[in-house]
Amino acid sequence: MKKKLQNVIALSLLVMCSVSYAQPILTATGTNPVIGDSYTFNNGAYVSPGNSGVSQTWNFSSMSGTSAGLTNVVAPSITPNASSFSNANIAALNNTAGTCNYYKKTSSAIQSYGVTGSSTVIPYSNPEDFLHFPFAYTNTFTDPWEGQFSSGGYTFYRTGTTIVTADGWGTLITPAGTYTDVMRVHFVENYQDSAFLGTPYITTYVNDQYMWYKESVHVQLASVFILTPSTGSAYTGGTYTSTIVTGISNPEGFIGSSNIFPNPAMGKITVDFTLSENKSLEIQLYNEFGQQAAVNQSAEGVLGLNTITLNVATLPQGIYFAHILVEGNIAASKRFVVVK
Repeated sequence: MKKKLQNVIALSLLVMCSVSYAQPILTATGTNPVIGDSYTFNNGAYVSPGNSGVSQTWNFSSMSGTSAGLTNVVAPSITPNASSFSNANIAALNNTAGTCNYYKKTSSAIQSYGVTGSSTVIPYSNPEDFLHFPFAYTNTFTDPWEGQFSSGGYTFYRTGTTIVTADGWGTLITPAGTYTDVMRVHFVENYQDSAFLGTPYITTYVNDQYMWYKESVHVQLASVFILTPSTGSAYTGGTYTSTIVTGISNPEGFIGSSNIFPNPAMGKITVDFTLSENKSLEIQLYNEFGQQAAVNQSAEGVLGLNTITLNVATLPQGIYFAHILVEGNIAASKRFVVVK
């Protein structure tokens, strides 16, 4: 009896140890953003990133932040500057901030292909790797990247190297909640912007940033950073993420084919498409600046061919995109033009 009891205790200890030392692994399926995701970054002051290592607790519950507005993950084709980011297959659009980040996601990595601001478009000719998959504690990689953009009538060249390391895992506490099995990623960018402004101009930057990710959540839960330029003062800050809504990884799988006509259009457009099964549908229209038009149509989709007609006569002349949403997630997007 004593020997059996000892065996039970030994087995219990073994189970507890295996649980205690189970560490998260970030995968492409669980980490890459998908169309239909939405979230809010809350911008606040810098806080200490805490310690690296295993079974850590990072308590940022006192971090206060101001909402940067809702970010929606969409198809790049619906964004105003899609033509500058032809290699991207996903985009994070924030109409409030006037920014859009472009990414290419694969089963082995997520790469940044650049970003747009209110008046600047920065495409990368050599993308910047953000994460490799699978990514586990102590994994690390180094990636060179470069891009080119125009500002103030001058051409700037941006070149950099990024070092990414999974340096800790544990529990993260933010004002939005408590998250277990979180991976901390140390993200260090060294880059420079150079141009000829009558004389050579070069400014270098070091972005020392920590980000916290959880498998099955498609966006970082928190971050802190120190951005140090070669001229001027350093910039510091922190963020935490709230109102996280997760889309589905393959909404386009419900759509077999789609078409929109007439194109150009003056009065009405007809959108037809095939569905692989009965699903609730919605057509949403956006202009070329990513602003939603006040023309939408909901329907109960059926297996096979579906046809929906919308009146666009009241819309101003310009370029538009019709999003076909299946169960609330963008499954296809068609471009069309309204003429007067």
